[in-house]
Amino acid sequence: MMQTTPLKSTDCKGLSLIELLVSMVLGLTLATGVVQIYAGSNTTERDREARQRIQENGRFAMSFLSQEIRMGGYLGCLSSLEGATVNNILDVPPATFQPRYGIQGWEATGTNPGVINNSANNVAVVATNTAEWTNGEVGHVIPTINAVPNSDIVRIWSAAGTAGLVSSITQGTPPVIQAESNAGIVANDFVLISDCQQADFVQACVVAADAAPATTSTITLSTACNPGNEAAAVISTQISAGNPAEAVKLEGTMFYVGKRADAAANPPALFRRQLSATGTADAAEELIEGVESMQILYGINVDQDVRNTVDTYIPANLVTDFSKVISVRVSLLMQSVEDGSVPSPQTYTFNGVVYDGGVGNGSLPADDRVRRVFVNTISLRNRALGT
Repeated sequence: MMQTTPLKSTDCKGLSLIELLVSMVLGLTLATGVVQIYAGSNTTERDREARQRIQENGRFAMSFLSQEIRMGGYLGCLSSLEGATVNNILDVPPATFQPRYGIQGWEATGTNPGVINNSANNVAVVATNTAEWTNGEVGHVIPTINAVPNSDIVRIWSAAGTAGLVSSITQGTPPVIQAESNAGIVANDFVLISDCQQADFVQACVVAADAAPATTSTITLSTACNPGNEAAAVISTQISAGNPAEAVKLEGTMFYVGKRADAAANPPALFRRQLSATGTADAAEELIEGVESMQILYGINVDQDVRNTVDTYIPANLVTDFSKVISVRVSLLMQSVEDGSVPSPQTYTFNGVVYDGGVGNGSLPADDRVRRVFVNTISLRNRALGT
């Protein structure tokens, strides 16, 4: 028979209440440390990711702007002549169709260098046909679109793509030209025809590929498209065996800060609008998110010296002759799309103002976004070489 030994109370060992409490405190302390490390690491990672995205977006935005602005005023072989010498045979084009300027700018009211403009969230867009945007030269007409206030607007006019040789020009009702197909001209495109001494702005109402040779197309300059060409239009461009002409597509591109669907709650972004088939501004295209503000200064060759150098940089509302603009200085204020990227509001310097809440400075941002400024000075290739 199995013998059992009675269990004595002294043989029962365990944790006392004090030991249990001490172990709980140590465990909570350790857990708190782990949570703090995780939270700090998470904040650092959000900050790092936000700065990387800003860096990428800022470089892309500057790339888009630089490529377009650099070509401002380029009109193929006619680039060395003044835009006013171009014969416009379009039939009452929109008032905003102004390729003769090459580059146009509109200054947002109250945003000249050194003026305080504090960052604000959920800014509503406004129409450009208000006094929010101004231009110093009489005659510039801005297309009516919706844009974020306190940010400048620029429009670039230039020839685009490859110029095609014009093999024949037939005057008549309507006039007809035959040009190389590699110019990429399609129906409703606006076209510059030039013999490098004189030129015409026209609209290609009908474009038909030629059967022979297959490398050319016949372009009819009729009244059938909108705005179309004048019924009795006469093309001034001349063509001969020793004096060929060329045809090239015309582009007019606006850049501005807007919001997706024009909704105030959406983040700001860099938008563009290209020339539409009717000569106005086409549908909005969002290019780069996180562009909070765009400020532009125009480099002016005031004395028109032979060296063609910039004498001063001024905002658009002080430019009285855009034909003297030979370079453009663009400043972009980029912001992280997500709030809470940093633990507290960050100071920054933009357009000659420090935003840190100090005396005489701008206020700190009312959010926890990362901000960074990108600045680039872009020379207009055509004008920088002289006229």
